[in-house]
Amino acid sequence: MWDYSDKVKDHFLHPRNARVMEDANAVGDVGSIICGDALRLMLKINPVTNVIEDASFQTYGCGSAIASSSALTEMIIGKTVEEAEKITNQEIADYLGGLPAEKMHCSVMGREALDAAIANFHGKSYEQSHDDGEIICHCFGVGINKIKKAIWENHLTTVEEVTHYTKAGGGCQSCHMRIEEIIDDVWVDLERCGVPRPGHAPTPIPSLKVSTVGVAPAASAYDAATSASPYLDTVKTVLKEVESGLPQGSKLSLNAISGTTVKVRLEGESLQGMMRDMTLSFIEKKLSEKIEGVKVEA
Repeated sequence: MWDYSDKVKDHFLHPRNARVMEDANAVGDVGSIICGDALRLMLKINPVTNVIEDASFQTYGCGSAIASSSALTEMIIGKTVEEAEKITNQEIADYLGGLPAEKMHCSVMGREALDAAIANFHGKSYEQSHDDGEIICHCFGVGINKIKKAIWENHLTTVEEVTHYTKAGGGCQSCHMRIEEIIDDVWVDLERCGVPRPGHAPTPIPSLKVSTVGVAPAASAYDAATSASPYLDTVKTVLKEVESGLPQGSKLSLNAISGTTVKVRLEGESLQGMMRDMTLSFIEKKLSEKIEGVKVEA
């Protein structure tokens, strides 16, 4: 029998905001009834201030799924979209006083529903904003990017933990070896960022020499197309904002802008491998709020 906190029990027995919102302008649908859990998150977002003025949900699933959905709505009402985007699945679990390890996927589903609703608010589908990549677990339809994200954000170290957070590997188990490989790959990047892997000696990482040849030129020396781009100031502002949140020694610079394609340069050991891909994806996400159809390349 799983040990549920009093707060989980309260949100299950007395769910907050469990209703249909007729005037929602952002709706996120995730999960699948076939797989056992499904969630629809409905938001009313002020288009001027970007504040989430109301939130409600409908869910099909266990008590933890109901409690996580209820908690999420309480957490995001009154926040701006930008503030809500920073909420992690672990914070949802913490808000409830913790969840059993086997039920952490419920908090992940809530976080995915929030991503899907925000994408819908911006006129995109969840699939357009979040590419799950190669399907690793065919029993539950879980892609490699979802598994990598769960490992990265929650520092997962075993297949069992990955299953608890994503359901991947919870069926026929034929994907277990592949999941173990993914865990090892992600931890190489985590170690590069200074996160020690429990029970493992640090992976030797060869020193990286960063060349200054080809570094993006100063603004006055950009090519004509880049200098004339109406997006130049916006791109520079976003790159500066993203760079300020990166580990020390990391550097972002602008190489060129061609139409709505932005080419950037990433420097530093912490911007290799998965961290590189996640940084590019984050830059593109931030720019897509201001530039329709933007693509970011390195």
